[in-house]
Amino acid sequence: MGDAITIHLIRHGKTKANVERKYIGHTDEPILPLTPVQLTVRPSIVYGSDLQRCRQTAACYFPYVPYKANADLRELHFGQFEMKTYEELKDYPLYQKWLADPLQVTPPDGESFIDFTARVERAMKQIIIMPGDYTFVVHGGVIRLLLVKFLQHPFNSVYAEHSTIYSCTWSHFSAWKEGERCTSTSEVPIMASESM
Repeated sequence: MGDAITIHLIRHGKTKANVERKYIGHTDEPILPLTPVQLTVRPSIVYGSDLQRCRQTAACYFPYVPYKANADLRELHFGQFEMKTYEELKDYPLYQKWLADPLQVTPPDGESFIDFTARVERAMKQIIIMPGDYTFVVHGGVIRLLLVKFLQHPFNSVYAEHSTIYSCTWSHFSAWKEGERCTSTSEVPIMASESM
């Protein structure tokens, strides 16, 4: 187990925009009230996005654990789609193109998927430098991107729910560094009640 690595990914608590089904990327909106619960994951440090919804979630789940924020772990910047719903955008041809191919089409004034991928991967390489357990509180898009990489599944087949711990383990640190598929995975529900 000494050379193994496990990465735990937790999506931030829901925000008002999440409940309203809006695209929320770099907008710094707080979470709705979360009930603190004791998790099976017991990190000595938590990593995550610098936006308050991740900070607040980490403070709720891990109140006595230091939090290291990294702006490279933010959600995709949705540009002109930010804080809008499907209903508001559905009649725009570029929006429909983006829905059909989000890996190749970039939202107007937003961030390309290539740039999003590059910054998230840069952050992971800076943080994960040796074997061990790593816990992240991040955004749905970040989790999807990482699970696609770790599980080697198509992007559109992977989803990231709130109140779930996604864990991926590699038996050897070198396998993670070389981009190999993780050797085991789990999804554990977090039994915390969220305000609607």
